[in-house]
Amino acid sequence: MWTEVLLLATLQFMSTGLQGAESARILSLLNVASPSHYIFSRALIIALANRGHQVTVASPDAGKDNVPNLTNIKLEGVYETLRDDFDYENFGDGTHTGVITALFQWVSALCQKELNSDGAKKLLNYPSNDQFDLIIVEAAFGECFYGFIQKFGSPPVVAISPFGLTPWIDAALGIPDNPSYMPVSMLPYTSSMTFTQKLYNTYIHYYYLYKYLYVHIPNMEAMAKEFFKQDMPSFVDIQRNFSLVLENTIFGLEDARPLTPNVIPIGGMHVKEKPDPLPKDLQKYLDEAKDGFIYFSLGSNLRSDALSPSQLQALLGAFSELPQRILWKFESENLPGMPPNVKISKWLPQSDILAHPNIRMFISHCGKMSTSETMYRGVPIVGVPFAADQLLNMQTIIRTGMGVFLDRYTMSKESVLKAIREILNNASYAANAKKMSEMFRDHPNSALDRAVFWTEYVIRHQGAPHLRSAGAELYWYEYLLLDVLLVVVAAGLAIILVVYWVFRALLNMLFSNPSKKKKQN
Repeated sequence: MWTEVLLLATLQFMSTGLQGAESARILSLLNVASPSHYIFSRALIIALANRGHQVTVASPDAGKDNVPNLTNIKLEGVYETLRDDFDYENFGDGTHTGVITALFQWVSALCQKELNSDGAKKLLNYPSNDQFDLIIVEAAFGECFYGFIQKFGSPPVVAISPFGLTPWIDAALGIPDNPSYMPVSMLPYTSSMTFTQKLYNTYIHYYYLYKYLYVHIPNMEAMAKEFFKQDMPSFVDIQRNFSLVLENTIFGLEDARPLTPNVIPIGGMHVKEKPDPLPKDLQKYLDEAKDGFIYFSLGSNLRSDALSPSQLQALLGAFSELPQRILWKFESENLPGMPPNVKISKWLPQSDILAHPNIRMFISHCGKMSTSETMYRGVPIVGVPFAADQLLNMQTIIRTGMGVFLDRYTMSKESVLKAIREILNNASYAANAKKMSEMFRDHPNSALDRAVFWTEYVIRHQGAPHLRSAGAELYWYEYLLLDVLLVVVAAGLAIILVVYWVFRALLNMLFSNPSKKKKQN
């Protein structure tokens, strides 16, 4: 009897394992030109390929990974031309509306270059009956590639968001988004806003949404229609039908907010618990830093060599007075005036460096990927935000007590030293960073495991429509209950009018002049 039970259990386990590992064909449209975005998303792509799925990825960064089951389609030449067209260090005209306008101009230029690439044309020439079981897209700013969803038979779509949710994804999927306590990502606010901040946050929220829906999306649809040579479904409707959104949300860093069941937090998915070994020369340099070292990087899009001469002078002057070694991601071969305690390199394995025991702090632009890696490793931050979500990330770093702000506009040798020494001389920042790291890691499974499970869940359950919120099917005025409010107001006005006319008629009856009635008789 027990033998039969054991055999049955073994067969059931094998059946379940085979079902979970059944190979699927997956197309990944990761066309947002940002190395940090790709670093985040590639963790999922490689994990799916390693589980036996046949994965095709189209991206400006494709081709960097040579793993089984992974087909790379590189959207070539994008970075080279975009760098010439846009000033990443001074994005927009300095206003938040200007940043929004510049952002959509950047996406438009990006899409034009990508759709004209040989990689996009190669994917377009794939047979339309060459079906995929799942398509992975970026949740924002990759819309011009949505036409591939229709081309390949509209399979289930999983969206991945390396920088959090946007107002239009919230609106499309019926995710609660209340500007009274949810700041727009580009504003330096927290969930506890003053009345003035709420007013401005609401204005920017709806300006952002308006520009996206009525300027950006029509532009993307027109661009896609020209490329695919056919009519396109509404891109907003495509977003409404997303099966899942994998969001780079970090518990403890972001303010708490409600999410629908088809939004899966996968903050820090790309960070490995055990860091990879560093190159021998770099390992030796950091090991020998008896006073510790400071790591400095402005991320994958911003360039340290594009800082102004005064900013570079302020940084170099401050670094020269420190006993710590400085490891600096600097994109040029030479840095004039570099002190002997500074080492530069065009590219560095950031997450692995942050795991080194001799690190004292990270001077960062506070991008989402950098912030999540720093929090995971438990390293305090000197934040130098430039634009977009970096400002919001800086506020949460300050709120959690794991870092200080350094204003790039007023940067001086004295302000740099003050910020660095505040971290060095106050142990609370390192303690708070370690506390946030413990909170970040305290989960029953890893973020990557969650991302893989729910991606395969969508495949197993043919899009998993049961996870979607009914709010995604409502028009905006229905979602905001404006139709109900209109009926309630109309009914209230009708009642008031009826009461008014009845009361007026009673008054006329009670106070009418009887002498006039006698004369009439």
